[in-house]
Formats: sequence, C-alpha cells, structure tokens
Amino acid sequence: MKPTRVFKRGLILAALAWAGTASSSTFKPLPLSRLLERSSLVVVATPIAYSTHFATLGKTSRLVTDVTLEVSWTLRGQDSTGKDIIVRTLGGTIDGLAQIVYGEARLAIGQTSLLFLAPDRDQVLHVFGMAQGHFPTAPDDKGDWLVTRSPGLEGVLRPELSAVEALAGKRLLDVPHMLDAAEAAP
Repeated sequence: MKPTRVFKRGLILAALAWAGTASSSTFKPLPLSRLLERSSLVVVATPIAYSTHFATLGKTSRLVTDVTLEVSWTLRGQDSTGKDIIVRTLGGTIDGLAQIVYGEARLAIGQTSLLFLAPDRDQVLHVFGMAQGHFPTAPDDKGDWLVTRSPGLEGVLRPELSAVEALAGKRLLDVPHMLDAAEAAP
C-alpha cells in the first residue's frame, strides 16, 4: 500500500472519529429568585411560527431561530396577553446546515410553556438561563395544567438548587403565588 493511501485513510478515520463525538456544556443552577431578578417578562405562551437565519453575535456569525410566541398569560412585566412576541434561541437548521446549542431552550410549535424572558444587548428577547428559564406545561388527569422540566437541562450542575426543582410538577395556577414568595424572600 502506498504511503499516501495510509495517510488518507488515517485522515478519514480521524475525521469520522471526530465527527462521532458529542460535546455538552455545564451550567450553574439558577434559583427562582435569580430568574425573576433578571427576567423583564414572565409569560405563558405557545410557539406558533419560527424563522432560522444567520445573525452576528459579538464577532461571530451564528445560526439563530426567531420564534413567534402567542402569549396567553403575562405573569410579570409589560402585559403581552393576547399579543405575539418574538423570542430568539441559539441554533437551528437552514439549507441543510444545523447548529445545536446544548442547554438552549427547545421551543416546539404548539407546546405551551412558562417562559422567563430578558432582552439581550440589541433588545431582542431570549429565554433567560436558556433551558433553565423554559418550563413546558401539560395537563394532568384532573385537567390541571402542570409545569414540567425543559428537555434541555442535561448540563445543569446540582439541579436541586435550581428553579427547576421549585417549579417542576407544580400546578400552573400556583406559579404566581410562588413568584410572589420568591420576590418577597430576603
């Protein structure tokens, strides 16, 4: 076998090994008080449309997805009930190119969620704390809507210290009282 073939085969194997690896991120837990402190808007909303495009973040061009949300309930911040708002998440797919951002909120069309939102430097809303500020909701067998865990929480260190532990499994109707208590705590 010629040396160039061995070299090429080695490069191909190295490329396949590199492509097969996955990476993830780790995040400090965000308690409910911190989510409230840093969020300018807390809503219950449902994604109804999205658009993925490139945006310059800092000095880097990245894929982002702008999600149009239909707001059904405003719990904190300027009343947006009955209005559509746009929230930006990192990553997405466009023209066969995909970018995954581990720990990002995964807003699915039609999935109503409790969201803690904050503006970035350009005043574009994003989910504060990424997946830690995203709580999908689902009805239980009694017809109560419950707050559930975001599917993007794999990298949260010590999740028992996060808002996830405070809110997951609670009735959505109880959340305003929990927010009041978290704001009143020293």
